[in-house]
Amino acid sequence: MAVTETPPETVAAASEPALAAPRAEPRGLAAVLGSGDHKVIGRLFIITSLAFGLPMIVLGGLFAVEGTQPATLDVFSRDTVFQFFTLFRVGGVFLLALPLVIGVAMVVVPLQVGARAIAFPRAAAASYWGWLMGSALLVASYLMNGGPGGGRASGVNLWIAALGLITVALLVAAVSLATTVLALRTTGLTLDRTPLFAWSVAVAAILWILTLPVLVGLLVVMYVDHRHGGSSFGSNAGLYGQLAWVLRNPQIYTVAVPVLGFAGDVLATTARTRIAPRFAAQGAIGAFGILGFGAFLAGATGEIYKEWLVIALALVAVLPVLAILGLAGDLFRRGSFRLTAGALYATSALLVLLLGTLSGAVASIPAWSPAGSIADIGVGHAAVLAAVIASLGGVHWWATKIGLQPANEALGRLAPLVLLLGSAAIVIPDVVSGIFGDGPELAPDWTGGIEGLNVVVVVGTVLVLLGILAAAASLLPLLKAGTDVPADPWEGQTLEWLAPSPPPLANFEGDLAVVTSAEPLVDLSEEN
Repeated sequence: MAVTETPPETVAAASEPALAAPRAEPRGLAAVLGSGDHKVIGRLFIITSLAFGLPMIVLGGLFAVEGTQPATLDVFSRDTVFQFFTLFRVGGVFLLALPLVIGVAMVVVPLQVGARAIAFPRAAAASYWGWLMGSALLVASYLMNGGPGGGRASGVNLWIAALGLITVALLVAAVSLATTVLALRTTGLTLDRTPLFAWSVAVAAILWILTLPVLVGLLVVMYVDHRHGGSSFGSNAGLYGQLAWVLRNPQIYTVAVPVLGFAGDVLATTARTRIAPRFAAQGAIGAFGILGFGAFLAGATGEIYKEWLVIALALVAVLPVLAILGLAGDLFRRGSFRLTAGALYATSALLVLLLGTLSGAVASIPAWSPAGSIADIGVGHAAVLAAVIASLGGVHWWATKIGLQPANEALGRLAPLVLLLGSAAIVIPDVVSGIFGDGPELAPDWTGGIEGLNVVVVVGTVLVLLGILAAAASLLPLLKAGTDVPADPWEGQTLEWLAPSPPPLANFEGDLAVVTSAEPLVDLSEEN
């Protein structure tokens, strides 16, 4: 099988044989269901992940409300509260953050590396449909009283199988993205010249490929054990504990690796200067990915989180984020400053990720916070929210490549600021409770947290919802066809801005020139 495994319609668009008879392209639903176009697949991931994700954020707000009076259950019933909590935690990663990051990457990465299509386009399409089916089955398993702590054995089995299908589908997407960056770059675009967003997606995808199969294997063991009446993992509720390593640091940081690449590309373009030294930016992104490797914690007990290696990973993970922030500050010192929505999204996502890594470093020290406390939930929320903010920023920044015309810039400037405030109000109370709380306040669930601080979490959740709604409103123009849509509205530096807006099936018109630096469009403007 060829690396590109190019579907027939892509071949036709790329080769354009002189004597070929014109062929009617499918339209409407047929074009969506049968498409191998990475831009269509990416849009589907983006829209569907947001549709699944909004209820997850609402659930988070409801659990924050429960936390204001932990002695009573005012929203959920005692029979279902644990199931809904696991849906909120698992869904935040596998139904919202990961697929949203992948959706933006599906559209942008092939354009950034000058590829005519994504690697393995049929597999990329299958990854979306597999993830969609798995996500629907995951929600259905809860509706039939399944999931961890569920009272129906078949529902619990369905939950395990559905999460396995989701994980495999996301792995397939990761293979397509990593292969695109590693094997389909245009002539002259060496790895050290690869745009930072594409580089960060490749780093993240490789880490997903290395770690998520461990989760698949664990789910297989869990299914066999539960299906045949075993008790290796304790009761149904014990199944959730086996996923703890995926939902906390260091593993949760792999979801947010593309935040660093997005910020680097956007802020360099906003400052109208080249990021330097470039190897430092790529090294920081690669280091953050390596520090997010958490598969060795699979199936471990809480005691292992007190080991020196886990503590060291948490402490050192702060440094790559600080390095990117330092390089961003140097960009604006050497270049110019423009208050664009993209720059605000990039800065907000970086600050939330910095807050998460700092919180993870503090929470990793046993003398300050016990392992497995509510502080770990705050760290996980920070990584997920940083990934969501950066992804929404990516949709805004690359609006003319993802949609039909530019996004609303005024609303786009407001959304990241609201999201930044909301994220801080969600993360900080959990971390403070994990450090200064006592007894039940340390519980890593809806009963944890200092009651007064949980009120702040409720406010933060409302702000995050408002920020996402503002972001969605700013993106409404993407759905309407426009005229004279600019190919490069930001005076960009990388190859995606050479593609027409919106890009055609084969992405570019004509052959691309040989790339001689990491900023080919800057070279072109300097020549002219």
